[in-house]
Amino acid sequence: MKNPSVLVNGRFLSQPITGVQRYAHEIMAALDVLFSSGRLPPTRIVVFAPRNIVHRPSWKTLEIRTVGCLTGHLWEQLELPLFSRGQLLFTPSGGAPVLHSRNVITIHDAAPFTTPHAYSLAYRMYYRALQWFLARSALHIITVSEFAREELVRALALKPARISVTLLSGEHILRESADHGVFSRLNLPPGPYILAVASRNPNKNIGALEAAFARIGEQGVWMALAGGGSHAAFARHQVPGPKVRQLGTVTDGELRSLYENAACFVFPSLYEGFGLPPLEALTVGCPVIVARVASLPEVFGEAAFYCDPNSVQDIYGSIVSVLHGNRLDRQVQLAKAGEYTWERCALQTWSILSRELAKMV
Repeated sequence: MKNPSVLVNGRFLSQPITGVQRYAHEIMAALDVLFSSGRLPPTRIVVFAPRNIVHRPSWKTLEIRTVGCLTGHLWEQLELPLFSRGQLLFTPSGGAPVLHSRNVITIHDAAPFTTPHAYSLAYRMYYRALQWFLARSALHIITVSEFAREELVRALALKPARISVTLLSGEHILRESADHGVFSRLNLPPGPYILAVASRNPNKNIGALEAAFARIGEQGVWMALAGGGSHAAFARHQVPGPKVRQLGTVTDGELRSLYENAACFVFPSLYEGFGLPPLEALTVGCPVIVARVASLPEVFGEAAFYCDPNSVQDIYGSIVSVLHGNRLDRQVQLAKAGEYTWERCALQTWSILSRELAKMV
């Protein structure tokens, strides 16, 4: 094939930015910098997106092209393979089209297989079938931690060599200046607060965090919960307690200010492929408490406090310990956060894409 291009499934440009979309945005932005600075050899990268695009990044070398008449899953599975025919297609989030034969896909975790109770029946059945097929047909699979890699190998009965790990980063939180107006704008009460950032996916274990927080009983201490509300993909979850302030979606500047001013950030997730929010918090020096499960010990090492996510008492004890002044060395925290960069993630990803691209020439 003469002068092949790398195509990118840009459905993420039509979606709200949560963890997997954040990864897609940041890795493409990092690749754009690497190409525009001449650190990677010139290659045509075209991001195909559906017509309902809501984000249009100002990339210098990457092209964005809206194609087709459909949106959502139908666009991804029916129209995208027509426009991608014969080319290498990279899908950084969601599902690659099964009708396309040259996919490289990022699968962030094996949650639909290992924690099915956290998702609606329709969601888990769709993604189980999709990932099972793509795991066998894709040229290569990328994931975000060694834990996730091992889970995918087991859940999808894959050979380990079919999956590569590219670690994520929290450095994007430094790009926006802290917006301290968030406190007055959202009418947040004064005083110390505990911060959590999560969806209402039961895997995020927010109910246990709320139960632990209810035991604190210290006047003036409150909890802020940022992130999207309930989602059709997730199973039912209890509503927040009266001492919890539900902030909803916040901007990156607002989130940075919330991280910087929090007494601690708590992430008692029961299952996590990587753990982007606590890494964002760590990047700005916020004390972080994470669950001692899944990928989190791998990602955070000695730079975080740990709790048993299945024990409300242990979550409570970890929070109280930090509120009473227990701290880790800030330089250790920042050094750990500094190990993760989007440039490194992009370079590792490009090594995989360029290898597959070379096979097509």
